[in-house]
Amino acid sequence: MRVKIRNKYDDKHSINVYLPAEPMELYDMLDMIGSDNKYCNVYMNIDDERIPKAMCDGGFYDDIFKLNLLAQRLEQMSPAYTAGFKAVLMAHEDYNLDDLILVTYGLEAYPIYPCKDFEELGEVVIDNDMISEVENCPDELVECLDKAAIGRLAAEQFRGTFVGGYYCEVADYEPPDMNITISKPKRNEFQILAGTNEHSAQWITLPCDKEIYNNVIYEVRPPLPYIEDIDDTSRLNELAEKVAALDRADLVKLKALMELAEVEDISGTIDAIDSLSEFDFDPNPRNESEFGREYLLKILPQDFKAEIFDSLNMRDFGKRILDAKEGLATSYGIISGYGQELYTPIFTEQEHIEDETETEELGVSLT
Repeated sequence: MRVKIRNKYDDKHSINVYLPAEPMELYDMLDMIGSDNKYCNVYMNIDDERIPKAMCDGGFYDDIFKLNLLAQRLEQMSPAYTAGFKAVLMAHEDYNLDDLILVTYGLEAYPIYPCKDFEELGEVVIDNDMISEVENCPDELVECLDKAAIGRLAAEQFRGTFVGGYYCEVADYEPPDMNITISKPKRNEFQILAGTNEHSAQWITLPCDKEIYNNVIYEVRPPLPYIEDIDDTSRLNELAEKVAALDRADLVKLKALMELAEVEDISGTIDAIDSLSEFDFDPNPRNESEFGREYLLKILPQDFKAEIFDSLNMRDFGKRILDAKEGLATSYGIISGYGQELYTPIFTEQEHIEDETETEELGVSLT
């Protein structure tokens, strides 16, 4: 399922993703658009042929974990139930995301047959005596029956419809009486599949106090996107302890720093956490142009008319400022270089013949 997710209705904070995904991948998607998902404040547009176009175009303002569950359910459904799902939605285009999930659990109660047209349906009707008009029909007369007409008659009686090579009788669909709960791990938890051998391996949440250092790690689901070397269980548990102590803002900042410094190992990540306070980070600008505009607004007088920047592409300017500060526009926002501040004026030192040093403020003019 291809989905465009946005922070509320802000296209500047949007990415295209594919679902289903692991929970930690979902959290990473949310961090990229600057959303905490706490109040279902993610706007999602779906691009999926199983969902009616009206629903896809209208989108859902909801919880991405719900949409991920729907994507999981659709991926697991048989072709017959997928057809039944589509047939239900054809008559219920006003359904919300909760309704869609419920449909995936309730289709076994409705007849769905592999038929592409009325003639094939007629054969099914005759073989199963589905309507009174063909009950007890002598075998010698069956070949004389107009199967297409019988199929059409049955479809009219049961209000069935053809979808994707299947005949679905879902006109009387009622949602199942059930409550759906979605488990969500903590945003900064490490989960490892570990054990003395692959057969006995179990999922363990880090950090943990149990003796796991002699175990083999078969899979890791980290809250960070770049961790590669996972063989050292002791160091991985140490990293998990440090990550668990971070709040969401610092966790997002850490991801940006890892992208800036191209950190992909445990030791480098621990060092990044320890030096996190030495970097300045702003999650709101999403690219060099937005940062350049924000930079100017912060160093210019407060009564400056900011609207003159609205139609300007300030990418080159923002990039030059970031280069001077050894920073980067990351997937999570703008981060400075070590010991730098994002929104302070830039100065250069120039030597004079008299061996005097003069500081020249560049302001908005970089040459």
